[in-house]
Amino acid sequence: PVKVIERRKLQSTEPCDYEYYVHYTEFNRRLDEWVKLEQLDLDSVETVVDEKVEDKVASLKMTRHQKRKIDETHVEVGHEELDAASLREHEEFTKVKNIATIELGRYEIETWYFSPFPPEYNDSLKLYFCEFCLNFMKRKEQLQRHMRKCDLKHPPGDEIYRSGTLSMFEVDGKKNKVYGQNLCYLAKLFLDHKTLYYDVDLFLFYVLCECDDRGCHMVGYFSKVINFYCIFVA
Repeated sequence: PVKVIERRKLQSTEPCDYEYYVHYTEFNRRLDEWVKLEQLDLDSVETVVDEKVEDKVASLKMTRHQKRKIDETHVEVGHEELDAASLREHEEFTKVKNIATIELGRYEIETWYFSPFPPEYNDSLKLYFCEFCLNFMKRKEQLQRHMRKCDLKHPPGDEIYRSGTLSMFEVDGKKNKVYGQNLCYLAKLFLDHKTLYYDVDLFLFYVLCECDDRGCHMVGYFSKVINFYCIFVA
């Protein structure tokens, strides 16, 4: 069983030719996808009560204290930092995956979740990433032109560890703001609950790479907040 989240018109001569974005009941949102009408079993359609109406009816039967307790405890795994209202707002804003696939180096990767790319990329089902500076483009030709000019062969930071073909680079988000933002855009495609993507000045990013004669290719990363110390002068 699926729940239809959204629909869009196909580039077709038929006036009623749509495809539908569906969520599979009781499965993770990363499996949500666009399907054609012929893939849906219309004989099994069930009417679902609008959740907002259901919430209003339920709230009439509960005291404020009971409702607050439910809001505090009904938080999905991975969204512990969000209260119930913020979670509903987050899910509404990110309900439809905007980028279906990306190309990063030698790999084409299917994405899992919505990522808040700038509005001009909303109509792009696939994005092409430079695997060294993480700039992203709409077309393969743009990436090819970019790669002829890009002089980076590893993340723009200091190599702090090396073992065989593996290297770890420390990237300061304040010094390399665009790289940090692009890394967060990329990560959000695979993390449902990641909310911070723009303000990267306070973060250090540790990027693990596998290195060969073509350069250092990112395979993963983690980040941490930079420690600040306040000194008071008498």
